[in-house]
Amino acid sequence: MRKNHHGKKDRLVKRVFALCLALAVICTCLVPVFATEGLIDPQVNQEASRPVDDGEASYPDDEFAGFGGDEAAGFGEPREVYDEGEAAGFGEDEVATRPVEGGEDNLDGGPNVKETEWGTVIEYDTSTSTSTDPSSSTETQWSGEDDVVEKPDDKVVVSGDEIKKLQDMVVYRFWLRELNANDLQDITAQAQINNMTESEYLARNGEVQWNLYFIQAVPRAETIADYSSYIKNPSSNRDPKGELRQFDYWYTLDEFGNRVRLNLTDPTSNILDNKTTTVNVYAAWKDGTVGSDEEEDVDHEDLVDKNPVPVDLETKAPASYVDEDGNTKSVNLPVEVKNLPSATHRLSVTHMGDNSMTEFCNTYVNELQGMQPLLGLKITPEDINSEKVHLAKGQKATVTVSGLNELPDVAEMEEMGALTADALKVLHQKDDNTVEKLDVVSYENGTLTFETSSFSPFVIALEYPDQGSEDFDEDGIEIVSIEIDGVEYPNVNDGIATISSISGIQGDAKVPVGATITLRGKNGKTTYNHTWRLNPDKTTGNAVFINSDNEEVSQIKGIGDSYKTVRIKVTQEGKVTVAHRYGKATGKDAKPEGNGDELEITVVKSNQKPSHDLYVYTQVLGYSGDYYGEKVENKAWNGMAVGTISNVVDPSTYKERTRIYNTAAIDTKLGTEILVDSGQFPVIPIKKNGSYKDYYYEVAPKDSSMTDEQKKNFGGTYTIKWYEVVAVGGANTGKNGKDGDWTDETEYKDTYTSGVYKSPVPSVNDKTMTYHLDGLLLIHDATHINVTFMVQDAGEDTFALVRDYGGAFTVPEGSTSISLKAIARPDVIGEGQTEATCPKTKTTPDGTVYTFKGWYTDENCTREADFVNGTISTDTTFYAKYVPASANLTISKTVTGMLGDTNKAFNFTITKADGTPVNITESNIEITDNTKAVWQGDGKFTLKDGASITFKNLPSGEYKIAEDDYSGEKYETSYVVDSGEPHSGKDATVTMSGTNMKLAFTNHCKLIPDTGVLLDTLPYIVILAVVAGGVALLMLRKHRKEDD
Repeated sequence: MRKNHHGKKDRLVKRVFALCLALAVICTCLVPVFATEGLIDPQVNQEASRPVDDGEASYPDDEFAGFGGDEAAGFGEPREVYDEGEAAGFGEDEVATRPVEGGEDNLDGGPNVKETEWGTVIEYDTSTSTSTDPSSSTETQWSGEDDVVEKPDDKVVVSGDEIKKLQDMVVYRFWLRELNANDLQDITAQAQINNMTESEYLARNGEVQWNLYFIQAVPRAETIADYSSYIKNPSSNRDPKGELRQFDYWYTLDEFGNRVRLNLTDPTSNILDNKTTTVNVYAAWKDGTVGSDEEEDVDHEDLVDKNPVPVDLETKAPASYVDEDGNTKSVNLPVEVKNLPSATHRLSVTHMGDNSMTEFCNTYVNELQGMQPLLGLKITPEDINSEKVHLAKGQKATVTVSGLNELPDVAEMEEMGALTADALKVLHQKDDNTVEKLDVVSYENGTLTFETSSFSPFVIALEYPDQGSEDFDEDGIEIVSIEIDGVEYPNVNDGIATISSISGIQGDAKVPVGATITLRGKNGKTTYNHTWRLNPDKTTGNAVFINSDNEEVSQIKGIGDSYKTVRIKVTQEGKVTVAHRYGKATGKDAKPEGNGDELEITVVKSNQKPSHDLYVYTQVLGYSGDYYGEKVENKAWNGMAVGTISNVVDPSTYKERTRIYNTAAIDTKLGTEILVDSGQFPVIPIKKNGSYKDYYYEVAPKDSSMTDEQKKNFGGTYTIKWYEVVAVGGANTGKNGKDGDWTDETEYKDTYTSGVYKSPVPSVNDKTMTYHLDGLLLIHDATHINVTFMVQDAGEDTFALVRDYGGAFTVPEGSTSISLKAIARPDVIGEGQTEATCPKTKTTPDGTVYTFKGWYTDENCTREADFVNGTISTDTTFYAKYVPASANLTISKTVTGMLGDTNKAFNFTITKADGTPVNITESNIEITDNTKAVWQGDGKFTLKDGASITFKNLPSGEYKIAEDDYSGEKYETSYVVDSGEPHSGKDATVTMSGTNMKLAFTNHCKLIPDTGVLLDTLPYIVILAVVAGGVALLMLRKHRKEDD
């Protein structure tokens, strides 16, 4: 009985012991579960981090595609890229392998660069090799006799020098069509999205999606010309449009987006800087189609730049003449040629002497019939090798020859008024020895401009008077002037009045009913008969001619030049076609109406809006007879004319002086809303060396029409630069009228306030508000230089003349120039001023701060003026502008927290405070580390921990920098502007006002990592208690057995 009792207890003890062991195992298994609790977060693990291999080799930013077999990088024969079957590589039948590329992740199947007992080793995963040979386990990255050694176990050994050699490569990517910046960005983005390098991505998708043709890698020490023999032009079957067009040439794009031919046989045609790692080359295709793809190879030497960067060159041509005493004199004629091909290096200009001119005239006597040669020049653009440069088909260069009036014969004809753009012609001898007649674009004050499509030689000639074309010429009749309501407005080109401006209708051939038009025929000789009539078949309105007796007639007919000018009055709406018939009046071959010109005029009702009187004034600002003396002489207003201004309110609306228009606005409204008859402009007397001289508007009277007294008093001509329209109280005659102030000079008043000097402006009571047009009078003679200042004000996009500055300055005796140092400037505080007229900074109502930028001698503000040591020898306008104050903004990123992902790229967007985009270009961006900071364009960028991006030259104003929301990933975002206090939030606003700013973003991860064991003491107590209980039972059992 005792034995059985113990047997039962033994079984109980075993069961209890087994239970203790089971509990111990279960509790032990709970330890790792508790240790990892809190680490499993779906937000944290939703984006796997890509591994970074520190052993990867570093290569240029834009990698080259892989290389097949044993072909060296870029030395195999380039091939067309085929999808899937072939990669964008080289060699005969080899398939491109994955290259070792810097700055990219080592993806599965990609190479690993490690230091081993053999040296630097490149390893490949054979399971993902792209080789077509299943047995192949090693892909060679660079060929060479001793540089690359194949090793077992899928290793390729590359020396340190070879790694550097791979880095010194320039990759030429040849495309069948032109890609824009967005296309190239898309390629980069698609490669990143697919976890590929650009080369891998292009190897798989380049041909089909992007029209990639092939890629050529070239060592930096060499040029693409060294590989021209390997580059085969694409056939018409590769035309990206599918139109079977024939390939024309390869080209790249310069910094301005212009096409620049890539001459594959010229080593100097594509010189790169040390930073260029990738060159995109595009195919140009000829218009039309071909029947097959068996086109002839393109001769690269014959290719011409299609859209080269234009080149402007200038030089001087020495020309000689014999004076009245028989002495040979010489002058230098400035010659400028614009829009030359980019290959042009120098400009060769030679004066054609008497022998050359005689030979030219004898050879082309028929072409010169009825013309008088004035000057011959041989003009030839040359390249760096002194070879003649030719213009591309359809391209024209602009040639300007100055100083022609320094030649006595030309000066005499100019004084007679015979030299005009219409009368002058340029005869050009072409390469085929034929001569073409070129029209003169403009001629003024000895400066002639024309256009040409080829070069050398050119002969400037004057058509004899009245020797215009006898053939039909649509431009054979010109409108001289138009008279409305008794006021005649000349149809001149000085912006004062045009036909459209007077009628209020756009178009020079549209006039209002009741207008009287003066017409002049440009064709026909002096001895010809001239007949003027209406063409009834082309006239739906009505008009009558006005003869010399002021009678209305149906036609005008007569012989001689006086009949080349007629007046016609339009009396009814509709089309009026005026016919001018002319021809030889008498003799055997008489044809009185053998030739003809016609002019169609549209007659309409006038829609001119109500207008107000406009009183026109000018002043000779700051002029002094002594350049270094007091500049107060003649700073008086001259009454010039009474015109009209429309589309404005009645001047009585204003109660004080108010500016209505500035220079830019006046320029657009002259001849439309602002009408002034330049025929009213008086002769202006200007005091020089103690006596007054006469200055005439624009054109001096012919010498033959002037009296001896007028010749004695002649000073020169003047033009006007308008600078404002103002509403102001009253009006006066000006100094040249009865209101003029002639204190201390009363003896001159009667003379210079009457006759040709008299002001046409009446007096108006100062209680009556009126409109004034004010201008600066510029004088033109042999002893003065005019200076004007133009400023583009804050927030404006046009320039306006600055009043009270500049003027006419006397050239010191014995000099040909004036110093700029003595000229007062609007940006300098003058006597009696507390602030300059143009202060250093201005603030617009929206808070934008502008800074003054000046002075420059061109409107684009590129040629800076030197007001310390500089001089000028011709009339000069100085330009300045107010530009938004700019400064740099640096944005940085810091990631904190024990579980903060320092390899995570955080997304940002920069805009103006109102949400509008910011105009930021690549040149305005500076990045510390391209692997940590990426500019994506359109205001978007990414930053990793420790990275920063700097936006350079941001205009003043408020900017908003917003980070994406990462709160779902347990990140708290804060920022600090400069050294200020931290602010919570992901959106920061920064105000730029000309001072560099810093914006630091911090992303703090709130997740707390487990230290490895997070159990409390209870599980251990339970385990220990169970174990202790089991031990106690065993000891009790043993003790009882011993008792038994």
